[in-house]
Amino acid sequence: MKLALSIWENKLANVFDFAHDLLIIELNNDIETDRTNISLDNSGGLERVAILQRYGVDVLICGAISQSLAYMILGSGIKLIPFINGTEEQIVQAYKTGQLSVSNYLLPGSIKGFCKRMGRHRRRHGNRC
Repeated sequence: MKLALSIWENKLANVFDFAHDLLIIELNNDIETDRTNISLDNSGGLERVAILQRYGVDVLICGAISQSLAYMILGSGIKLIPFINGTEEQIVQAYKTGQLSVSNYLLPGSIKGFCKRMGRHRRRHGNRC
């Protein structure tokens, strides 16, 4: 399973649309087997989705994200976990232990509103926020 995090200075980038780097972590039964850093500089929305697909990403964890880019990611079959905040190591550990929903990892604002707007798309494609 491949997990991707949008990174800025060892933390999750505040907005995926403008993140400079992507960290891809390969997990095998929650054990890290590989780590790859990819530059996202000068790549637009479609290019970012193509990068995620090219590297076989299953799950993207990010900060805020535009609705149009979120739709593209969900439409490509990648699970999206938006509005997350923390260092890359905190987030990876929280993901592996199922603690990512704890409120201290959420960006300020309403994740519920985003997920509600994405509701019809999730039902159609079987993805969740």
